[in-house]
Amino acid sequence: MRLLILALVAAVVSGCATEPYRRADPGVFSGALDVRWVENDYFLFLPNKDRPFRFQRKNGEVIAPGPMFTDGGSIPKFLWGVDGFSPWGYAPAYIVHDWLFELHRCNYPTDKVYSFQDSVTLMGEALKTLMESNPGTRDYFAYDAITSAVGLPIARRIWEEGECHSPPARLNWLPDKGPPGKHILTIEFGGKP
Repeated sequence: MRLLILALVAAVVSGCATEPYRRADPGVFSGALDVRWVENDYFLFLPNKDRPFRFQRKNGEVIAPGPMFTDGGSIPKFLWGVDGFSPWGYAPAYIVHDWLFELHRCNYPTDKVYSFQDSVTLMGEALKTLMESNPGTRDYFAYDAITSAVGLPIARRIWEEGECHSPPARLNWLPDKGPPGKHILTIEFGGKP
């Protein structure tokens, strides 16, 4: 543990990418990420009908999140004011990560079954993609802290024991009545998966 802390401090001070950052393969985001406010700190991600949000991994695999509740990044509130630790600062990566948990907990049909370790790896790939596409958001310390946190035992316990909270079932949402909440955020991407 002491060695990890020293490595992180050295990376932050020197401004150099750490080994986990260098190893992560960036992908491509495309489409439009739409988020609706439901209640305080509780949001609904809905795929954009015209330009569905997608993340394409370097190996060609495409992750296309479906409707789900999210809190953005599950960042402790006491860190929200620290650069790189906003629950929405890396929203596209957080949505991809949350979707893998949703797939697992709700047993949605999918072409690929993801493991807990896949969710950690994909968080790293998605974060690096954002940081490489916009160097102003590049923060090696935040990258290492976030990817380490999503691999902690508490995250694994949520992966293994968390409950499904399917949006339509939970809100008694009828598609002909339209989605609940107020649309608050759209992030557009130009890439093509």
